[in-house]
Amino acid sequence: MKRAFPQPIHHQWLGMLSIGTILVGMLLSEAAISIGMIALIGNAVLNWGVGGLFRRFLHHKALLGLTGIFIFYLLSGLWSEDTAFLLRRLRLSLPLLILPFGMLSLPRFDRRDYYSLLYGFFWAVVVLSVYSLALYVKDYQQITELYKRGKVLPTPVMHIRFSLMVAYCVAIGWYLFTERFYWSFKWERYLLLGFTAFLLVYLHVLAVRSGLLAVYGVLLFFLLHAIVKGRRYGLGLAAVIMLVVGVWLAFRYVPTLKNKAGYTRYSINLFLKREKLEELSDSYRLGSLLAGAELGLQHPLTGIGIGDIRRECDAYFQQHLPALVGQGLMPHNQYLFMFAATGLPGLLLLAWASLYPLYYRRSYRNVLIAAFHIIALSSFMVEHTLETQLGLAFYLAFVLMGIRFQEGQPENGKP
Repeated sequence: MKRAFPQPIHHQWLGMLSIGTILVGMLLSEAAISIGMIALIGNAVLNWGVGGLFRRFLHHKALLGLTGIFIFYLLSGLWSEDTAFLLRRLRLSLPLLILPFGMLSLPRFDRRDYYSLLYGFFWAVVVLSVYSLALYVKDYQQITELYKRGKVLPTPVMHIRFSLMVAYCVAIGWYLFTERFYWSFKWERYLLLGFTAFLLVYLHVLAVRSGLLAVYGVLLFFLLHAIVKGRRYGLGLAAVIMLVVGVWLAFRYVPTLKNKAGYTRYSINLFLKREKLEELSDSYRLGSLLAGAELGLQHPLTGIGIGDIRRECDAYFQQHLPALVGQGLMPHNQYLFMFAATGLPGLLLLAWASLYPLYYRRSYRNVLIAAFHIIALSSFMVEHTLETQLGLAFYLAFVLMGIRFQEGQPENGKP
């Protein structure tokens, strides 16, 4: 009677349900993200084998590295003066502490489990992208004009994060097609391929630079992988040229993308002249990068402490870019953010923690896992991705799923 609950079968379906809730929450509800995370860690803690799970966790370098990011944030609180902001940052970063351990609660995470979650996420993103595009068609002229002022068409969640999800779904769609995966009918594969192409087109209409940078990186990687694997270098060169020409045509003839490119050139030019900084979103991004680099260089060993990073950025702006004071800005680069908050030791830890999962059991040989890391690292370069609930959930959910999946694969990875 003592062992009636929970049994391994319960841990499996509760874990899958928890992950599914997190994925749905990323698209529809922040509350669902929190519920899914709480359920996943509860699935690990309320477990007769919790001691064994914890010992396994302590020997798992890929998971420990991710948790180490939270530990560094916590330690930086020792020299942070703004306690209230420190506690806010730690609360938001708590998934780094609990989710890597919680992911071990699933007794298995095999091909069917992994691919089914990816497949469901893909179709959810497709439905929301179709809805977003329908809103654009309905109010075409007004939304197109808004792109000249740095706006974007309506998306279900923050447009930058959504563009990354769409970019990843392009990779998911192609990968599952090549893996011949489907739920019920073989013809689903061709539907999958068709909507993968749709998402690629939609991403250019959406014209969010983070998403475009990510998807171009993924497409280039897929091309190079196919060229090297098939040793068809002439055909590969032709494909690369076609990709470059396609990108050029998109920037020239897709109205939203063309207007977005024009706005970017305009805003960078004004930033260099230090004009109208408070009106341009790009000036916030560029100014925050300068602040992050300067703060890290001033405190290379310890950083300024995560609790004080916003206040110290404002102090930098007060001296160098007064128009940006009071905007609540922090460095729009995850590595610069870590460098400013925790110094060089924290930066090195983040670099290791974000790259090691790619080498764990040679995960880089799995093209989808490699594609996700290309997307994540490109995002880290232009955003503090881990400092928002949605960005952190997106990163942790898929990197942890990849880690668990690779545990069941041969040591040489999947070609």
